[in-house]
Amino acid sequence: MSGYSEDDIRRAADIREWLVKQIADKQEEVERLRTALSLIDDLLKQGSFRAAASLGSHSAGSATAQVQQARPASQPAAAQQAAPTLKATDSGGTRQLKRAKDDFMLGNVDVSPTSVIIVPAHGLSLNVDTPPIRSFFLNRILDGMKNKDAEKVGQGAIKESDALNYRVEDDGGNITRIVIDNYRDKERLQEIFNTSAWVFTRMLEKSGS
Repeated sequence: MSGYSEDDIRRAADIREWLVKQIADKQEEVERLRTALSLIDDLLKQGSFRAAASLGSHSAGSATAQVQQARPASQPAAAQQAAPTLKATDSGGTRQLKRAKDDFMLGNVDVSPTSVIIVPAHGLSLNVDTPPIRSFFLNRILDGMKNKDAEKVGQGAIKESDALNYRVEDDGGNITRIVIDNYRDKERLQEIFNTSAWVFTRMLEKSGS
């Protein structure tokens, strides 16, 4: 004998049924949250980061309106203004990164058909730990590209040697250059070019320059 009455067993069964329902409801809620998060991440990558970037000086309603009115793009609005659009025929050369508000020289981007090398302007100290270089440019933009390429490698769509990779070189913490190999297409090149200008601008603001 278990020592439990029929009423105890009935109550336990009712509680179990309630728990199963709660777990199912929570799982559904988590999935909805994950879907919402995925949509927000896509918006941030496609240019609606402009709304998030202005939350410090705008109300939540204003920010929402900016998201709704945002045009499809690959970079934040400030980044689009900070750098000229690359033409589809561009395949190499050096381009300048400039701050949008005053054309202050941020650095140079050396482009070849297979790689991008971003070099901060002479005398400009940009520390690798200053936001948002890691959180946005490296972790979200470049790692996002790497993850997509890793999926394509797994699917056999591209060779592993053709997948995007990057490295950040520094001298005492100050970035000397960012090397990005296998960007592969003009859309990615545009995103890298424009977003790096926006990120460098934000880093200068964080350092008080």
